[in-house]
Amino acid sequence: MIGDSRVGVDSDGNIRIKNVEFPVTQGLWELLTRKRVDKKLVTNADLKQYKTILETTNAHLEGYDPEANIRISRGNKFRDVISRLFTGNRQSGVEAALRRKWITYSHVAETVHRSCCGVSVFQLKQASTGS
Repeated sequence: MIGDSRVGVDSDGNIRIKNVEFPVTQGLWELLTRKRVDKKLVTNADLKQYKTILETTNAHLEGYDPEANIRISRGNKFRDVISRLFTGNRQSGVEAALRRKWITYSHVAETVHRSCCGVSVFQLKQASTGS
């Protein structure tokens, strides 16, 4: 399995994922199977195929969920390869928190306001309505 998908390998060593065949090179095998990638073996074409495989399988996303954030790791492969393939997709701070299904804007706004001012949104609503 890679991400949310089964992987098949034919007699020539080519990989089949979701009915798409990827011709395998030494560099692609390096990217798929190693924690520490030998960059000398990897070509730009290998990186492009690897990115396509990650996008097809959601392997680089939290919980393999296509709507989730990129799963961040301290590992060498994430630092040296994956983070560079998906440079514009990382979110941070409040923006990342808002994407999570269990946090709504009102919770974030209340938390931010409490940490800044020491009063809650509820107290502000009471003050503004005179209740």
